Amino acid sequence: MKWTFITFITLIAFTSCEDKSTPTIYPSKVGVDSAYKDLIKKDKPTTEEVMEEEVVKRTSPQQKITKKSQQKIVSNTDEIIPLSANNTTENLEVSYAKAKAEPNKIARQTNTFTFNADSAKKVWIKISAQDSTANIRINHIKGPADSIKGGPFGKETIFELPVRGVYQFSISEKPTNPKPYAGKYKVELKLLWK
Repeated sequence: MKWTFITFITLIAFTSCEDKSTPTIYPSKVGVDSAYKDLIKKDKPTTEEVMEEEVVKRTSPQQKITKKSQQKIVSNTDEIIPLSANNTTENLEVSYAKAKAEPNKIARQTNTFTFNADSAKKVWIKISAQDSTANIRINHIKGPADSIKGGPFGKETIFELPVRGVYQFSISEKPTNPKPYAGKYKVELKLLWK
């Protein structure tokens, strides 16, 4: 009798899990909803060559010569900034899986930091300035193998470290923001194993 009751309860539990009230979702036959069309638009190239005709008038109004001039249009897409000529390099000493630095930055200067990731699987990097709206960001991260690269990032990121070795990351301004940052800022780094 006891085993029959346990079997009956178990049977009810397994059959009640198959709830048919959950609807099945199928892809739309029409396509993307019009409210979300702007989310799937592709970014324009960072620079385009646009040809514009300019009419140059001579002394007589009957003579007109058309001259083509080139203009470059820069879009708002974010890209990695190359290291500046006055780039600084600083080695971060990792102690108890943490490192800190407070460098001083000149406008339009990149600052590069190196750290050794012996056995960590990820790294957490955060930069902060006294002005929370400062035009400063993590430009790129590069690993010991040339294939390990990433960027650009914001002011905080978690980056996977697939191999052991020395990594480097650079700090710079966002190219889309016309006001470059100059002053002191703080760099924090933590090595993660999860």
